[in-house]
Amino acid sequence: MGEFFVYSFFFGAILFLMPVYVSADLYLDAAENRGWFSVSLYHTLRLFGGYAELRGEGLVLHLSEKKAVIVPFSEMAGARKKFEVTKGFQLCKFHQLLETGGAQNANSILFAAFFTAASGIAYAFLHEKSAFLSFRSRTILYNRPCLKGSIGICAVMNGLVLTIAFAKKATEEFLKWMKQRKSTASLKKLRKD
Repeated sequence: MGEFFVYSFFFGAILFLMPVYVSADLYLDAAENRGWFSVSLYHTLRLFGGYAELRGEGLVLHLSEKKAVIVPFSEMAGARKKFEVTKGFQLCKFHQLLETGGAQNANSILFAAFFTAASGIAYAFLHEKSAFLSFRSRTILYNRPCLKGSIGICAVMNGLVLTIAFAKKATEEFLKWMKQRKSTASLKKLRKD
């Protein structure tokens, strides 16, 4: 019986320290006003995906045929603060591709050159934080008008970091709930008086 606990302890420790790869793939098409996305583990186990489109109300995320979420433009600035990335998440892959029209147009060629130069600068900053980063940036010019892009991102973390991040988020939500409950209870008490 004692061996079972020793083996389960070591197996649990290995699971906590084993790397977990989370991949996100995005494909944007300006002509269709849509962007398709997919989030997966180890680039094979799909967690969720769908497509997004811009409408008058804001950004509409279609997660399935019957489920959609609207993010108003006014809330997009504050949404960035909600998705705080901890130091335990390391970016290990960033691949991007820009497809644009105007292969015969000087302005389009200048835009493609600017995009390539900006990508090189971004790589310099990202390489400082993640020395083992796989970075690719490409631009394709077409004769026909189009504007498309794709991005592939992969981050690596371990079970311990995920547990800490989940515990931190759960604690924040619990404290918000307690504060709201306390204010509701005091409001009910004032109404009785």
